[in-house]
Amino acid sequence: MTEAKKSPLKRFLAWFGKQTVLWSGLIIGIPVLLAALWIGVLIWVWDTPTINEQFQDPDNANLNRSEKGALLAEAITYQFRRRLNEQGGWVPNDLIIFFERNAACAAGIKGEPGGIWYVTTEIFEVFADRTARTGGSSQDDPRLTNAAKKFNYDPRRWGISWLGGADSEHEYALGFEDFDSYVNDLRAGQAVSNVRPDDLAALLTELGGQNGAMDKIYSRLNDAAKVPPEERRQRVYSAICASAVSADTLAAIRSAYGPDFDQDALVGLDEAIQELYRVSQLYPPIVLNGADDSLWLVNHARNIAAMMSATFDPILDTARSLPGGEVAR
Repeated sequence: MTEAKKSPLKRFLAWFGKQTVLWSGLIIGIPVLLAALWIGVLIWVWDTPTINEQFQDPDNANLNRSEKGALLAEAITYQFRRRLNEQGGWVPNDLIIFFERNAACAAGIKGEPGGIWYVTTEIFEVFADRTARTGGSSQDDPRLTNAAKKFNYDPRRWGISWLGGADSEHEYALGFEDFDSYVNDLRAGQAVSNVRPDDLAALLTELGGQNGAMDKIYSRLNDAAKVPPEERRQRVYSAICASAVSADTLAAIRSAYGPDFDQDALVGLDEAIQELYRVSQLYPPIVLNGADDSLWLVNHARNIAAMMSATFDPILDTARSLPGGEVAR
């Protein structure tokens, strides 16, 4: 039957049926499209601590003193620079509050230390204070001193820098200008890198020792069961990214200065590095607090704390194997 010969009622029902299919498609399709878009945005901005295999290259042991110092400096700041330059910039400038994992990883939230910022600044202060002395008075290289000050700027401050606003991203960029100047001169033979065994011991103690950078992250993670779920999530995310900074630093120390260590101590250090890198690649979108022997649930905070704590003794044993490292605790 042609359309013209159909009754008005049948033509209306046919038209209405087509509209129903159309609207049904829109009702189903729009939410699916929005969900796909949301997942895409989430993946794009989800902070991912990447592993730079350059820091683990055994050939680093063949570098000269200055090149080793430059490699170590870059390893300490690698995750910090990555987070500053990728995914739209530093957390205060993202202005997307619901991506709390990014904030917990980098700048921290409501008093919780950001894993990347906190561990980087603590290690970098030791590096700047001990390993780049110049002149007969053994003064610190002023560029590293200034970079350390800039890096220590409040990570959660946001403002419009060219209007005089307090902007942490701007301060960190200024710090990296001095940092890059030092590293470039170092590779050109125009700056000093004097990384002695006791300096390496100090860096290792800062990472694995009591009251060191990682110990603070670990302690808060170990006490996560005592805080509300929101804070527990933030502590887990902070620990994941803190582990990446520690692993990069340890990998550069191991690969570049390995011959300085007792070989037996390096076995444990290698395991610690791989374990910290393993922690750095964990991505629980939902942080659970299940029983330890649960089949379906896990206690993310406790499990990650256990993985981190297992690396502390090997790190300290490696420090103690160095001259001047006997005080590591």
